Amino acid sequence: MTTEPTETEPGDAVASWNARNRDVLYGEPGYSYQTSSGIPINPLYTPVDLEQRGWDYQRDVGFPGQEPFVRGLRPDGYRRELWHLEMYAGFGSAEDANKRFHYLIDTGSTGGVSIALDLPTQVGLDPDDPMAEDEVGQVGVSLTSLADVERMFDGIPLDKVGQIFTTANSIGPIAAAWFVVLAERQGMPLSDVTVQLQNDPIKEYIARGTQFLPIEAALRLSMDTFEYLNEVAPNWLPISVSGSHMKQAGSTCVQEAAFTICNGIAYVEDLLRRGLSIDDFGHTIELHFCTEMDFFEEIAKYRATRAVWTRLVRERFGGTTIRSQQFRLHAATSGRPLTAQQPLNNISRITLQILAQILGGCEQTRTASFDEALGIPTQEAARTSIRANQIIGYETGVPATIDPLAGSYYLETLTREFQERIEAIIAQVDEMGGAVTAAKEGWFQNELARGAYREQVEVDSGQRTVVGVNRFEIDEEPQRATFEVDAGAIERQLARLAEVRGQRDDAAVASSLQSLEEACRSDGNVLPATVECVRNYATTGEIAKVWRKVFGDYISEKVAL
Repeated sequence: MTTEPTETEPGDAVASWNARNRDVLYGEPGYSYQTSSGIPINPLYTPVDLEQRGWDYQRDVGFPGQEPFVRGLRPDGYRRELWHLEMYAGFGSAEDANKRFHYLIDTGSTGGVSIALDLPTQVGLDPDDPMAEDEVGQVGVSLTSLADVERMFDGIPLDKVGQIFTTANSIGPIAAAWFVVLAERQGMPLSDVTVQLQNDPIKEYIARGTQFLPIEAALRLSMDTFEYLNEVAPNWLPISVSGSHMKQAGSTCVQEAAFTICNGIAYVEDLLRRGLSIDDFGHTIELHFCTEMDFFEEIAKYRATRAVWTRLVRERFGGTTIRSQQFRLHAATSGRPLTAQQPLNNISRITLQILAQILGGCEQTRTASFDEALGIPTQEAARTSIRANQIIGYETGVPATIDPLAGSYYLETLTREFQERIEAIIAQVDEMGGAVTAAKEGWFQNELARGAYREQVEVDSGQRTVVGVNRFEIDEEPQRATFEVDAGAIERQLARLAEVRGQRDDAAVASSLQSLEEACRSDGNVLPATVECVRNYATTGEIAKVWRKVFGDYISEKVAL
């Protein structure tokens, strides 16, 4: 027998409260409150919202370090150890980057060394290539050969510095070889060193643009790198599947998480086809995102991502151990919301982004600097970002309890909504044939283009407020000092390249490059031959030239509209 609801029942009470306060709750006619991903936001959340979704604490949230891992992959959160703080840096020559790394380490960056590569390096060009002109050392450090990497780590022992990260994507095998050989030169067992490679070429075709080989060849090189490192350096992190570049190219928060996971599926399934087991390598995968200004949505994104990925590990990839589900969750504060107007406002933006990452349970963070909209961060700006992390970690009490926002009616509702929307996009990409096919057909790119256009229209129309840009502007403010790359760095880099070429064994270089070409034409792994090329001081451009010869150059098959 059923009873009619009364006003005293929770659902009816909420409806009655909404009706009584409608005039003050819903704003102007036609205005809608929603997250940056377009998820409608109710004016009030109560237990009714969770009941309507069949929410169950044990099943949907649970405890930290236990399935479904919504509350974190570690049972202790940040109580024993704070998040690893990483600062991204690199510009000019290897010597210039070395100085900045020493400064960041001395200032308190605990996440190791994070290397920004310049564009010529990322697309496999040496600095004396005509196509590299005007780009050498401008948005990252120019690394031409092992000699540059040795200079960059002068006085920085690999086994003492912590994790070493670099954005190598299309040149993943070269970066892996650099650190394998550098560890040898420093007398370090690979087990004593921790290196992490982004090594995520698919998103280059989608959002970032440093691809130079056909996508199938890039995928092969990436997975050869992963397979090789999984054998010789099983504690290294051979891939960081990155959503941050897609976010900055126009994706919503939901799309950032879903597209990243779709790319991760492509990589894992390739490795499974090679005969590897997720139980052996699942813990070495990192999912990498960026955090912007929609505070609660960003927190929900990280909680939902853990639930979705760990379920995929169990149900799709055949994982049988907790360790296989314990991927690395990395977040970077985003430079996209940072403004050149009133740049000190960016300190507030960055601090809120850091807090969202921590409340979302990220293990490794990378923090932007308040002057990044103006150029490469100054030392003052980089130090200020490190201090923002340290203030949250040591002065606020935030790390004392694990997942403190769990149980929030709004956050738990949003987390469930994120999971459902992420899984719907995964199913859509699966129907297209997977992430590689979706990228080749331009589907991801079209989604990003639409998102970027929509966001710009919202800012231009004033629908989306950016403080200091379209509201609360000021007429003038003092010009801040900005960082400038030393013009002499380029000449020093060209001189170093000529010096390396003059001192190395040309016959050994030619022989190793020939062996690399033969490996590329075979079904074998290209990493042993790549390591030998690096050991003989073959340059980035020379190795990439072999790849271009064997695999051809990238030609876009679809144009995003």
